[in-house]
Amino acid sequence: MMRKFIIIILLILFSQSKSYACSILKVDIGSSVDVASQNFDFLDMYSPEVYGKNSSVKYTVSAKDYCEDSQLENADLEVIVYDSKVAGINILSWDPDIKNEVYEFTNNFISSLDPDLKNDKVGINDISIGSLLIVYSKYNLRDQIQEILEITNKELKDFTYGEQILDAQG
Repeated sequence: MMRKFIIIILLILFSQSKSYACSILKVDIGSSVDVASQNFDFLDMYSPEVYGKNSSVKYTVSAKDYCEDSQLENADLEVIVYDSKVAGINILSWDPDIKNEVYEFTNNFISSLDPDLKNDKVGINDISIGSLLIVYSKYNLRDQIQEILEITNKELKDFTYGEQILDAQG
């Protein structure tokens, strides 16, 4: 019942935005790799036999290839798979010359963010809905502002970070 409620809320939120043109937002956290590969073609390479049952696998690709109508020209898309399910989706921007790329994407496609975060102010904005965890962060790393949008759920969040994550080629 709660899952249906969350899905209805997400459909309402996303139907009022431009998310229909963005494959990143069409994949549910917890969906099988087979289903997710319809939007993320690089997941066709996933093989549970190769990575084992106790490891997560992180694919990193260009975000613009999976969200044509966004301004994610320089951002990376990370898709984390655990036990043949999508455990997390991250969008990252590392380029110090490109400001607010992930901020604008989040603001335009998901939910309004704190306007103070647009001005090189570091911080975190939690825009989670029900069991879907959505967190935008802007932080300073080596004197450069970096951005990340992390999407996961309560069930799979522990499989989206740590030393048990293996990098795969996307």
